[in-house]
Amino acid sequence: LNVCLGKQFSGGELFFRGVRCEKHVCTEIQPQEIFDYSHVPGQAILHHGRHRHGARATTDGNRINLVLWCRSSVFRELKKYQKDFPSWCGECQREKKVRQQISISATKQELLKDGEPST
Repeated sequence: LNVCLGKQFSGGELFFRGVRCEKHVCTEIQPQEIFDYSHVPGQAILHHGRHRHGARATTDGNRINLVLWCRSSVFRELKKYQKDFPSWCGECQREKKVRQQISISATKQELLKDGEPST
């Protein structure tokens, strides 16, 4: 949770670049994952902790924010046993989709081959 507590300022925008698991944290950004957010005093933004993000420099004035991190021991324990996270990792989702497309193509090829008359 990131709460903008106020003061007049310019700059300091947050930028988000997709949610990733440990295995994919350094993978390329997909265009649909790019999101920028400008703070508004008195408003907050809540985001997933694995969402790759950062803040641009404040160019004028003072930006004051309250940041709260919510951590989960269950999630940390789960990471020991589970290696793919297609329910929330953008790159795991992309890899799963590619595997499905390859499987569908192979199945189509087999079905087409089975339908050919034998010589």
